Amino acid sequence: MTVKKTFAMPGSLDGKLASADNHIQDQTEPKRSEASAKSQTDGFSKEAKNPLAANKNQESKPGITFAAQEKLPKLPIPELESSCNKYIAALEPLQSAREHSDTVAAVHEFLRNEGVELQDRLKKYAVGKTSYIEQFCKCIFSFL
Repeated sequence: MTVKKTFAMPGSLDGKLASADNHIQDQTEPKRSEASAKSQTDGFSKEAKNPLAANKNQESKPGITFAAQEKLPKLPIPELESSCNKYIAALEPLQSAREHSDTVAAVHEFLRNEGVELQDRLKKYAVGKTSYIEQFCKCIFSFL
């Protein structure tokens, strides 16, 4: 016995999304409004509505997370050659032999040319800062 399968022609994505949106809207609760939000929160006590206000009368102390921040040693800047060697070692299992030899050549060229200047600029930038990477992390996470 032979089984015959038939397939329907696929519809447009817009049509599928529109029908899914209509289906979801049909199942949801009534529209939200300021009045319904107010009626929901009226049952809460004043302390529950503003939990941080309850601690204002107490003497404020800094949290323990950053309490000793100024006492910590500065984050050291690793040596450039060491960082490059770790980079090469990390890439080796991910690359073909030719790719790896190209990478090694590029890293050695970087070390001979602009790498030294960039390392010096980083060291100058880090003077007086507790962390030379903090500002860069803030920039990266602001994009996320």
